[in-house]
Amino acid sequence: MLKNFASYTISGKLPAFTVVFGFLIFALIFPLSAIVSGAALVLLTLHAGPRNSILIVLACILGFTISSYLFIGNAPVGALTASAQLLPSFILASALYTTRSLSLSMQAAALLGAIVFVIAFAMFPDSQQFWQTALTPILSPVLEAGGNTQEQISLVISQTAKYMTGLLIASIVLVHSCILLFGYKLYSLVNSNIQFDSDFQQIQLGKVLAILALIAGVWGLLAQSAFAGQLCAILIILFFLQGMAVVHTTCGTMTKGKLWLIITYILVIFVPQAIVIIILLGLLETFFKLRQRVK
Repeated sequence: MLKNFASYTISGKLPAFTVVFGFLIFALIFPLSAIVSGAALVLLTLHAGPRNSILIVLACILGFTISSYLFIGNAPVGALTASAQLLPSFILASALYTTRSLSLSMQAAALLGAIVFVIAFAMFPDSQQFWQTALTPILSPVLEAGGNTQEQISLVISQTAKYMTGLLIASIVLVHSCILLFGYKLYSLVNSNIQFDSDFQQIQLGKVLAILALIAGVWGLLAQSAFAGQLCAILIILFFLQGMAVVHTTCGTMTKGKLWLIITYILVIFVPQAIVIIILLGLLETFFKLRQRVK
């Protein structure tokens, strides 16, 4: 089924536009459809190259802008929404098309996220106030139901607001990196020269990125710096994917590896602490070559 979907997407410009734009529009009802739209764009970029896929990107942004104007009377919102969804996927896919390396593409994603954060931090120094205003009506009822006092609620919201910009950018980096992997998986289905499982299990983000993330983390803890803490989150988040690569490699050597892999994904979905453990696993892999020891 996925192979047929991938084959249809790359069969021509009209099918490519139909898939990318169709799932982008469908995401207004089912947000997860945006992942399929981004993955289809990644597939198209890897197959036809950035010069061809940028035409689809521009057509989709234009179409979404016109649709936004017709249905809600606000064209800029449509343009920004489509750009925010499609451009990161296009940039990462272009990096992968150029380097042919998942590791380098993900390193670029982390560094690009860090640069965007630094620029946003400089341009919007009062972002904490914005997030505090936005979070208050969302978190207040939940915290009140938990028996917290107004003083405690204000403190929690204030502390959360300090880190929201960095956490948002870190989540965007992670989501679009997952979209890149999904698109690369689709590409492997129509290109017999691509071995997705092997390439994924060999992801290596490198010691430089790991050391930068650790320095930012230590800086954040010692200096109680929200800036450093957010920067650490952005730089370290993709070690989750490297940790999952270690998990896949390990499960591949086990008798009941598929069962343990399913259990791992269930834990990741329902137990947030599991994500932290896998990030640490990814960091340990960088310095101690765990996959080589497993093999």
